[in-house]
Amino acid sequence: VWPSGRALAQHVVGIENLFHDAVVIELGAGVGLPGLAAASVGAKKVYLCDREEHEEVLTLIQSNIGLNNLQDICEIRPLTWGRIDTRLVAWKVKPDVILGADLFYRTADFEPLLATLTVLFEKNPLAVFVTVYEERSTRRTLDPLLELWNMRAESVAFDGFEAHSSLFLYRIYSRTVLAT
Repeated sequence: VWPSGRALAQHVVGIENLFHDAVVIELGAGVGLPGLAAASVGAKKVYLCDREEHEEVLTLIQSNIGLNNLQDICEIRPLTWGRIDTRLVAWKVKPDVILGADLFYRTADFEPLLATLTVLFEKNPLAVFVTVYEERSTRRTLDPLLELWNMRAESVAFDGFEAHSSLFLYRIYSRTVLAT
């Protein structure tokens, strides 16, 4: 488990009121730690998503759901960022919280991820994307892309987390909420 995944899971447990009775989607779930944490603190439903072609990862997530006895709350959903197909558009889920640990790893993935978030925000403009990522270059910034994709971010302090100097926690929102 990457440090950002552990940090996000710890943050989820620390702000459990955000997850009470919430519908949660974890993007790029990997082993699913943040999503499983959300399920354990009261989420109504958690969708653990990873790339469709990562069958071994999806199988691992399924095992972790079973090991934690969360089959009634958690469901696996193959989802590849930037692949805005009829399945994603037709998906009836309205997320309250979207989670993602270390998703801003490769610059090439930034816009496909933001495109996927845009579709999810259209399903619920009041949703929040909670993300922890490790800064790997001071030359890369999300701000222009967030503006382009009509989103805004706020930095959140880690409460009780043994801060790793290059880990950052953000909440990202759709800007469409500001207009109403």
